[in-house]
Amino acid sequence: MADTDSKLTADKIHDYLAEHPDFLLKNPDTLALLQLDEDQAPANIISLAQKQRERLEDKVKHLDEQLRALIDNAHSNSALQDRVHQLCLRFLDCDDLESLLKVLMQDLKQEFNADAVALRLFYAGDKAPKIPDIKANIAQLHADDSALKAFDSLLNKQKPVCGRLTKAQKQVLFSDVDISVQSVACLPLGHQPCAGILAIASEDANRFHADMGTTYLSFLGDVFMRMLRRFDLHHHVG
Repeated sequence: MADTDSKLTADKIHDYLAEHPDFLLKNPDTLALLQLDEDQAPANIISLAQKQRERLEDKVKHLDEQLRALIDNAHSNSALQDRVHQLCLRFLDCDDLESLLKVLMQDLKQEFNADAVALRLFYAGDKAPKIPDIKANIAQLHADDSALKAFDSLLNKQKPVCGRLTKAQKQVLFSDVDISVQSVACLPLGHQPCAGILAIASEDANRFHADMGTTYLSFLGDVFMRMLRRFDLHHHVG
């Protein structure tokens, strides 16, 4: 009885494959389940064994690519950590607001291999506080400025965001910069309320992307804000 059931099952499989000759092509994972012995198999089975080998080779290649990506990402994170660490040490060495802003705008661009950096500080009073003019992309905006609506999502999340800017966001941050901004890392500065926005831009569309880790960027922003408060700018921002 068992032999009959087995023969019937085999017949059904045969009939199904006859009706669906492309089944194994559409379901390549099934090949890995087949036991194929090329030495004992008929000639028409050899191609299946070859397909099975190719499938396994593709899997090995895919796993190897994933491993390489993980290693590259680990190296990248380590390098980023070191750059942020060095930059924060330079922040701590600053003796005044002018030197702090210079380190931020010049060294940040260099350390992150960026094409442009923008700093926007918010103020709540009737008049913006005076800050040193270091000939950099720095500006002050009133906290109620309607232009900041373009950053509602960023400011509400209070976390760095990497990716593309909208046209309105570019207008606020990089309207006077003579480069084609393709990707950006945006950091909200301070917490409840936000005291400003720091943006690191690149002409490379893949330089800053949504899958990037932002922990180190958050730390960088926090250290910078502490330094601003040290120079008595906390009455106006944050």
